[in-house]
Amino acid sequence: MLFVVNTVASANRLLDIVPLFEMDFRVQLVFTTPPNSTVTDGVAEVFAALDVVAISWDEAVSRDFDLAITANHRGDLHELRAPVVIVSHGVGYSKKAAQSPEPRAQSPEPRAQSPEPRAQSPEYGLSPDWLLHNGKLVADTLVFSHEEQVARLAAAVPEALPAAAVAGDPCFDRILASTGRRPIYRAALGCDDDTTLIVASSTWRKGSAFGSWPTFLRQLLTELPPYHRVAAVLHPHVWHGHSPHQVNSWLADCVRAGLILIPPLEGWRAALIAADIVVGDHGAVTCYAAALDKPVVLAAFDEHEIVAGTAVSTMGTLAGRLDRDAPLLPQLARANTHWPGVRGLVSSRPGEAASLLRSLFYQRLELSEPDSGIVEPPLSATGLHPGTGVQAFTVTAEILDSIVHLTRRRTDVRPIPAGPSHLVVHADHPIREYRTNADILFTDHAGPALFAQAPGCRLLVDTTTGTATFRGRERPIRLHGCDPLIAASALFTVLDDHPAELRIIADGRPYSCTLSS
Repeated sequence: MLFVVNTVASANRLLDIVPLFEMDFRVQLVFTTPPNSTVTDGVAEVFAALDVVAISWDEAVSRDFDLAITANHRGDLHELRAPVVIVSHGVGYSKKAAQSPEPRAQSPEPRAQSPEPRAQSPEYGLSPDWLLHNGKLVADTLVFSHEEQVARLAAAVPEALPAAAVAGDPCFDRILASTGRRPIYRAALGCDDDTTLIVASSTWRKGSAFGSWPTFLRQLLTELPPYHRVAAVLHPHVWHGHSPHQVNSWLADCVRAGLILIPPLEGWRAALIAADIVVGDHGAVTCYAAALDKPVVLAAFDEHEIVAGTAVSTMGTLAGRLDRDAPLLPQLARANTHWPGVRGLVSSRPGEAASLLRSLFYQRLELSEPDSGIVEPPLSATGLHPGTGVQAFTVTAEILDSIVHLTRRRTDVRPIPAGPSHLVVHADHPIREYRTNADILFTDHAGPALFAQAPGCRLLVDTTTGTATFRGRERPIRLHGCDPLIAASALFTVLDDHPAELRIIADGRPYSCTLSS
């Protein structure tokens, strides 16, 4: 069998199918990549990580295979010497085809306004240009998740109708089957029960959230209190169209402000399950969030790219849009949580995709199905990580009725305000100005020598032991009862005249801390 993997995005979908052939000695899996895919960067690394047999396209088209499976229509599939099965690599077939192929992801330049309306274009995967070569159907089987897509196929390319098969959505089935693992995914992301996790998702191209509003992640982090975490899910074409190095460079300040970057191949579905709120656009990730009845609000939505009557279109009709010029936090609180019709349009065979697909593939292979059970593993926590945490806080403080009130903001994405405040900085922060001007330094390997790099530093906090050391003192103070950085900021506020117990309200939440030698 040949798996034709055009991009990392399609690899993500095809890897849901690979386990269906486990334990069958009759089947050998071989992988290849067509040379004219949209964004081929990253696919070779996926093959290497999976440790699969990977062959060149020239070799693939020169050999006979019993079956070829792909999640794309692009790539001279008519040259293959095998029956071809095409499965969807999104939420159904919800997008219109670009007027011309875009070989690289678009640069996420800021846009002054919404994209100009484009001329009507055919639906991706459901037009003669995508399905026929010299008047002949390229694929032997076209797999759909819902009859709604088959109806559109019948209207656009009626001669392709005999090749259509409805088999549900294996991607969404795995999401549904894994929802009970939510505590595992949240723990892997460093989120406890008191943490609000926002998943910010963007598809690619200029009309996407990241393409039309590249600073939206920074703006989110600027406004959110530290007990909100933000995990970003960017389309693989963003990662590999620009390079992982470039994406990490663009978002380096956001990462230092606590942003969690979910890698492009795996982890996004587990992050969706873990999420409390999803900020997205017209991409599949946002639509799956709505199908899970998550609170969703849109940072962008390119209506000219979406086919009417689809799950994505329905989601876009129901979802609220973020006002970029207004505070975002109140808008997140109003995110829609009611999505009638969205889940039903994602799949008309919920929970059945693995069974239906295995039967279909073995029929095409002219082999009997294995006696073993169908392999449909729950989503792992691979790709999830807690991030680096916030590396620098600007803290304003006041004492009211013996309670220390703290307001903390993420320094890397927010200018240091004028007026009374103190600066809390990680000892390894890459910006020297922050380190040297820190009032409080924190680290997991504290030692008195660190005071030398910050002349104005008064407190040094060891986050591993939960201790704070005043400059000029050898004996540290132990901080019990709450986050040592919250306790340290409260201790800094009262300085030497501190009681044995501190009552604190930090970012609107109450804490208490006991101090001991």
